Amino acid sequence: MKVKITIEEIRKYLDIETPEFPKYVAPLINLANQYAQGTRPKVVGQMSELIKEFEGKTLTEWEEWYLKKNPMQ
Repeated sequence: MKVKITIEEIRKYLDIETPEFPKYVAPLINLANQYAQGTRPKVVGQMSELIKEFEGKTLTEWEEWYLKKNPMQ
């Protein structure tokens, strides 16, 4: 079963505002991440598998669980 959550729903649940960036910041961040390859499975793990293992409910629980499982080097 796949569940899709929109970014607006996430912001609502976490009670955070949508950040406002100057015009070209988002493409610049995306380009930097593309070169750094910071979201590749070899760096962060295969998210589709990790989320199946996670039994918590909150973002804070996820962060604690993930860092315990994959400590930063």
